[in-house]
Amino acid sequence: MDIRTIVTLPGDGIGRTVLEEAIRVLDAAGFKANCVRGDIGWEYWCNEGNPLPQRTIDLLEEQRLDYLVQ
Repeated sequence: MDIRTIVTLPGDGIGRTVLEEAIRVLDAAGFKANCVRGDIGWEYWCNEGNPLPQRTIDLLEEQRLDYLVQ
């Protein structure tokens, strides 16, 4: 089975903690994946004026297309 790439979007607040634990569960269950973090949330709104930067949208689109080609 090919190793998949998952775009993780931790967001704000508890989302960061929940995401880390979800990845731990997947690892413990033997699910093999490369996790790539996407930028999203309040931090990016404050620093860049956009909570969902175009680079994150591009990353999601790139991974979607990679999945569809396989």
